[in-house]
Amino acid sequence: MSDMPALHINKKARMEMRRVGREGHPLLIIDDVITNPEVLIEAAATADFTAPAHTRYPGLNAPLPDAYSQAMVHAVTPLLQRGFGLPFDKPKRFFGFFALATAGPEELEPIQKVPHHDSPDPFRIALVHYLCQGQDSARVANQKQGTAFFRHKATGFEGVDGRRREEYVRHATLELEAVGGGLDRHVNDETPNYELIEFAELRFNRLILYRSHVLHSGLLEGANLSADPAVGRLTANSFVDIAPPA
Repeated sequence: MSDMPALHINKKARMEMRRVGREGHPLLIIDDVITNPEVLIEAAATADFTAPAHTRYPGLNAPLPDAYSQAMVHAVTPLLQRGFGLPFDKPKRFFGFFALATAGPEELEPIQKVPHHDSPDPFRIALVHYLCQGQDSARVANQKQGTAFFRHKATGFEGVDGRRREEYVRHATLELEAVGGGLDRHVNDETPNYELIEFAELRFNRLILYRSHVLHSGLLEGANLSADPAVGRLTANSFVDIAPPA
């Protein structure tokens, strides 16, 4: 997708850096990140959404416009070194997709109803850009909407890198075998075996950045799980990491 008007980064966007949990993982929140978000809504309206074949995303995905990738790389590259320690002089790789959360808890596997990490690589940075209007927390029956971060109670892990992955997977697998069949809700602040330790509220045109190895989940209870990008829980989900050698 390349036939989309240019996106304009908001030079007056509000930024807040938080530290998540005892391990202090960075969470960068940028409000009103672009000045013309309606362009992205229009692009999503004509995008080809399909069920992802290789991930457990609870809904539909579609390709992001090239203009979005270019704008985000330009906007966030200076922040990656200061906030996340990514070397400034190394080439970066950016990839992502439009995402519509559409699956109710009854449609999900047990592993999709507990927090997760996207990658064990602490230098892969996740970006979630909220593009859904009318689903702010205050408007949805007092239920939290956004992205939550968790501590795994048995191990105490808040992030799962390569050194921790085997131990975490062993514990989490046994826990799912014990309670998985009884999980009847989306991830929430009462999900067994996990403690919610931080929360980034859903706000239209808010961008959040965090290390992809941190345990997290979108909070979907109370969300409009429509497959229509105009009214559903639409986000742009992206990742930035250090590009592998050619």
